[in-house]
Amino acid sequence: QDEQLKTVQEENELQRQKLQEEIVEYKEQSKQHSLTIVALEDRLQEAKQRQKTLEEENAALVAKMEEPRCCARRACAGCVKCLFRMNHALISLRLLREELAAAQSVLLSKEAVITRLTKELAETRARMSDVRGELSEEQKVELERSLSRVKCQERDLNLLREKLSQMSSLVEKKDRALQAAAEELRYTPPVFQQGCVKARFKLSSCRARCSLGTSRVGRFFQEPALDLADLGAKCRGLRHEETIRRQKEGLAELRERIKMLETRRSSALIKKGSEPLVVLTKDLPEKIVQQTGLEKEPAPTSGTELETGKVPGHVPNGGSRGAVGSGMADAMDLGEKMYLDVIGALGRLLKVEELSGMQSLKHLPREEREKAGLQRRKDLELLYNKIRNLQSRLERKEEMLKDYEASVEQLRLNQVSLQRCQEEVSKLEDEAYREAEEKALLKEALERTQLQLSQERRLLRAAKVAKV
Repeated sequence: QDEQLKTVQEENELQRQKLQEEIVEYKEQSKQHSLTIVALEDRLQEAKQRQKTLEEENAALVAKMEEPRCCARRACAGCVKCLFRMNHALISLRLLREELAAAQSVLLSKEAVITRLTKELAETRARMSDVRGELSEEQKVELERSLSRVKCQERDLNLLREKLSQMSSLVEKKDRALQAAAEELRYTPPVFQQGCVKARFKLSSCRARCSLGTSRVGRFFQEPALDLADLGAKCRGLRHEETIRRQKEGLAELRERIKMLETRRSSALIKKGSEPLVVLTKDLPEKIVQQTGLEKEPAPTSGTELETGKVPGHVPNGGSRGAVGSGMADAMDLGEKMYLDVIGALGRLLKVEELSGMQSLKHLPREEREKAGLQRRKDLELLYNKIRNLQSRLERKEEMLKDYEASVEQLRLNQVSLQRCQEEVSKLEDEAYREAEEKALLKEALERTQLQLSQERRLLRAAKVAKV
């Protein structure tokens, strides 16, 4: 118990010492806090004094700032507007940046697509080169032959197109020449009406022959379009040459007839002063021939004009007058007969049954002759319109032929491309079949190697077990 008391006392003393030490520490802390409080009070007083001085200065400044306050408000409003504009500019800049980023992303995607396509193109080119290398010599020879045939066909097609353009230009020249001749005949004086009518008849006969020669080309368009390339070649080559030949023959025949008429009527025309009619009938086919590009010799008109210059000093007797009158009548009858034959032939060829001025004017009175002349003019206009319609139809059919040829060419190109695609598809199918076979063989070889490996492992295990 004494020991316990001693220990308790010692503990109490230790606690007292600790408490005394803590009390001393608290006292020191209280002293320090009191000192800090005094220092803080001093600082508070100094701050109050400073606050008073600052309030006084602020009041003075407020008094000074009352005057420019309006200007400051205006400046603030301007600053607000500037800030609004700056915000709008920043928003637009942000939107533009977003659009730029989107455009860059689209551009990157397109570049990726382009790179992918270029890779595919390079692969296809490599495959094509491999395929060409795998071709045998016979296939290469056949390929070269087919390429040469295609080139020859293209050259033939270009030649046919050139011929067609030349023929179209010739037809246009002939049309212009015929129109010019028709205008000249319209504006001729009434003294030369009869000769002009005959010249117009012969001109219409020549035009009818030309249109008949070209209309035969148009008949090919009514047939079913089974082989358009051959049809175009025939129409451009053989038929146009045939029409040119027939036109030349018709013009030569017409010129021979005119020369025969001139030789028969020379004496009568020299007497009665009708030489301008002969000159007109002789010059008209010359104009047509020169404008169509056919090589003809000009009709000799200077000699007849010189003879007409000598006519006024010559007075024929009664016998010569009778001979001249009979020759003139024969020439007129022959000309009228030729006119009726030509108009009838044109009507039959053009299938026109409305020709009313086909009667002879020899035994008709003056009034009926004028009526018959008007009817003949109407018939000529009808035939002219018919020929123009046929010519326009021919031009339309030529345009249709051009369209057909273009479509045929496009079809041929499409067929060639289709054949190439089919060949490529067949080659790709062969390659896929070969790759599948190779994969199957590789799988079989892999399975065999796996079996061999498993067998070797088993043998090794058995050997290890036997050694153990």
